[in-house]
Parts: sequence; structure tokens; C-alpha cells
Amino acid sequence: MAPIWFDPAALTVSCGPETATLLAQEYALLKFLYDRRGQVFSREQLLDRVWPDRYPDERTVDDHIYRIRRKLVRLPQLEVVTVRGSGYCLRMAEAAAAPNPSFMDEEIRSSVQGLFRKYHLFGQGRSMLTLAAQQDALGIEVDAFYEVYLHFIRGDLTWFLHTDEVPRAHRLYWVLLFYAYAADARESLAMFERALELDVLDPEQKRELYILNIVDLYADTGQIARAEARLAVAHDVVDRDCLTGFAMPVALAELYVRIAKGDRAAAASSMRQLERMLAEAPYLREIGRFHMLRAMLLLHSGETKEAAQAVDTGLHVLRQSQNVPLLLMSVRQLLLCLERPPAATADVKRDARRIALMRKLEAERADLEREHGFSRLLGKTREMLEQELK
Repeated sequence: MAPIWFDPAALTVSCGPETATLLAQEYALLKFLYDRRGQVFSREQLLDRVWPDRYPDERTVDDHIYRIRRKLVRLPQLEVVTVRGSGYCLRMAEAAAAPNPSFMDEEIRSSVQGLFRKYHLFGQGRSMLTLAAQQDALGIEVDAFYEVYLHFIRGDLTWFLHTDEVPRAHRLYWVLLFYAYAADARESLAMFERALELDVLDPEQKRELYILNIVDLYADTGQIARAEARLAVAHDVVDRDCLTGFAMPVALAELYVRIAKGDRAAAASSMRQLERMLAEAPYLREIGRFHMLRAMLLLHSGETKEAAQAVDTGLHVLRQSQNVPLLLMSVRQLLLCLERPPAATADVKRDARRIALMRKLEAERADLEREHGFSRLLGKTREMLEQELK
């Protein structure tokens, strides 16, 4: 196939020296068809998949296809085809030039996978997305796991709700995480416990759900004793199975539980431990999460000015990490924290900094909602989970 390069930042698609510049929704539609080239989609399916949070009519698809075709005149390698009575699909022309030899080079393949593993470890989601966006031009191929993971950190819940490219158990795991970050904590906890009871998850993902992901939900629903009991299990499993990569996420979960419990002394001890860990392993994802949790502890102490500064740092780092679900979860938990009066403040309404901070976080959540439409997808998500967890 002809080497094609999609640039999500510039909203362009290129082949060799030729480039077509698209509008945002044109780009989304073309990229959707490109990722599923050869598959036919009806207008209704495209509206549901590409415009999930809006309500356009079928003419919208036809208009966008018309404009895309005009812009692809300079890129004959891509052709949006009308399949009479069925819909549209994207066809690729055969490349006239010799295939990129790097696709077949084992040394390059190994190096690229090592680079993805490092970026994943360091929490550099933006770096992973940039590299993946250029795989055709660079002659590299993204591992199947990272193809799925990139959809997750982009906040692409729509893709998970519709894809048939992921095994059922894996798809269920990712959708459960989305639900936990966007839905009511008690509903999410019930879904998690049901999934664990039915034993329908991949073993490694089941272990992660059991010892780590569920801990925040116990804390969110006020079940501190259950959260602490599960953390004790997590420490045992991490030591027994030598899961060094879990050490910092478990420490962050423990900090959150201690903050939710109101145990400031224990939370301060956890903070010091995490500061030492982050000094040795300054990973973006964990740094961003740390600052958001630090803001919660400061809010519990009534230190709103310092908390606001910590939130600014946390938001900046999480955006740099480009991990939408983690950003969504942190914003949600901080808003929950702000709803509770701090011990050091007699009248929350008079605390101007606290109100300003709440407005900033609500604006951040509104931006995430506008971009990803999580609330509007909750009904479909709940329906899918209830079907899978019968």
C-alpha cells in the first residue's frame, strides 16, 4: 500500500510530497475510514461512530465525503468509494514504488517496540501518539497492544464500544475503566465486582482490576476498610510476583485512600515516600497524578492557595502526558474533595480561592466532555457492560 501519513495536530494527510489539509470533522471521518479501509459503513454507522456526541442528519456524511474527495485529488492513493445500497468505504491504490524496507527489518521492529515500552513506562502518551501517527512514513508498525492502549489514552470510548478488533475480555476491561472514570462510583464498583465474580477478564487484567483499579472506587464510596484490605493484598502480590511496575501506582492509590480517610499524618508519610520514588523515576503520568493528590491533601488542610498551585502543575503534566482517562479521574476526584468542607475553613462559600479552583476544574471537565462526550456515551456503555456481565 502507498505510504500514508496522518498528522492529527495539523489535520493533514500526506503521501510523499503531496499533502491535503482537512477540517477537523473531515479529518476524523477520513482517519476512521482509513483505519478500517476496505470495510463498508452506512451513513447511520458513520454518524454514530464519527459524530457520536452530535445529531447531524444523513446529508452531513454526504457533504463531508464530497469535500474529502475534492481534497484527495492530489492523493490518488486514497479513494473514498460509494458502495451502492450499503454506504462508503476507503480503498487504497497499490504503491508504484518499492515497499519500505524498514517494515521487514527485525532490528528496527525491535527498536521501535522498545521505544514504545519506554514511552509507556515514562507516561509519555504524547510521544507515543506522535510516533504512531507517523508509522507509515517511518516504515514502522505499532504493536497490537499499543494500538489499543493509544485509543484508551486518547479517550476514544466510542471506538471501544464498537470495535471488533479486540478480544472480548480485553475490550471489557478497558470499557470498565472508562465507566469508573465517568460514571457514578457506586455503579462502577458494582460493575467491577460483578466482572471479578464472573471471572470474564484476561488473567493479568483481572489481577490489575482486583489489586489496583478497584481501590479508588472503594475510597470514593467511603469503604475505607475494604480499600485498605485490598491495598494489603496489592503489596503482597507486588512482592510475590516481583511486579516492580506496580509499586508506584499502588503507592499512589494508598496515598489517595489515606487522604480520603482523613489521616493526614499517614498521607504525609505516603507523600514523602512518593517524592523519593519519583526522584528516582520521574515518570510524567505518575508526576501528574501525584500533584493532583497533593492538591487534595492541601485542600483538607485548608491551604487553598498551595492547592491551586498544585492543581495547575498537575493539569499541565497530565496534559503533557496526554492521558485523557487519568485526567478525567483526577478532575472528578478533586471536585468530590471540594464538595466537602475542609477542617481549617469555617465557611467554604467565603473562600474565594476554593470557589475559583472549583470553577477551573469544572471548566476542565466541561472541555473533556465537549471533546469526548463521555456523559452522552454512558447509556451505551452501561448497556454494553450489563450485556457482557449477565
